[in-house]
Amino acid sequence: MINNYCEKIEKLIGIDVGGRGLSKALQLGDLEGAVTELYNSERVIIITGFCIRDTMTGETDGPIGTASLAKGLLKVGKEVMIVTDEFSVDLVNACCGVLEIDCIIEVVPYDGAEDYCTSLIKRFKPTHVVALERPGRGKNGGSYSMRGEDLSSFIPNTDPLFWEAQRKGIKTIAIGDGGNEMGMGKIAEYISKSVKHGQLICAETSADFLIIAGVSNWGGHGIVAGLSLNVCENLLHERFHEIKMLEEMIKVGGVDGCSKRSECTVDGLSLETNLEILEGLHELIEEQLQTEKSVS
Repeated sequence: MINNYCEKIEKLIGIDVGGRGLSKALQLGDLEGAVTELYNSERVIIITGFCIRDTMTGETDGPIGTASLAKGLLKVGKEVMIVTDEFSVDLVNACCGVLEIDCIIEVVPYDGAEDYCTSLIKRFKPTHVVALERPGRGKNGGSYSMRGEDLSSFIPNTDPLFWEAQRKGIKTIAIGDGGNEMGMGKIAEYISKSVKHGQLICAETSADFLIIAGVSNWGGHGIVAGLSLNVCENLLHERFHEIKMLEEMIKVGGVDGCSKRSECTVDGLSLETNLEILEGLHELIEEQLQTEKSVS
């Protein structure tokens, strides 16, 4: 039953409303695996933050999903560290403030990023590392936007979080929507052939579990929906929280990653479209919880 439930979540959050081209590459089953891993985790690092070159500020996709996932993990008793960079830290703080999250938030510097990431693994000793809408480096060492813009001259390289985790046998989970995010190396061949600028932008790092979403925020929500069934409680935030997080991010300089404007949209999609996915997940959770109750 859990498998069927997770597949419904994957299909809902994987709707390619923005036409990114990854809908056919859904890794069905990876959400269930990620949920199981995180439910049994102890300490989780979540890395997020995607800077938009034209504005030099973070985008609205990523911080919301990160806060959502962090809140869900904290509710089930896990320790959480959020990692980001200088361009997105205010956005992350804004979202965490709305959801009343109290956890460590680290800012990776550009210079010495690799050593910094390695030190975080050593200090926090995570059992799992999650990358949610975080730029990954491609085969040529560059980090790119979906348009093929080179971002590597100012975005810290946080791939070492995955490198060090994998070296130590720590499970890695990635959430993305474009092919240029950490973890997307798991489907590199598909991205190279099927996504615009795919050969250039495809991230090289792979992940144990890859969750492909129409919007990366939805992937964070999807994991929380999965965790909800494990504890027989709806852990997902409400509609007004989602609206408030967007509003607060805009106040501190956040922009839509596609339109590059300070507006309450995500990846060029309206607020209502994003709320429809959130509400769809709430419906799936409540429906499944009722089914579980009737069976027991």
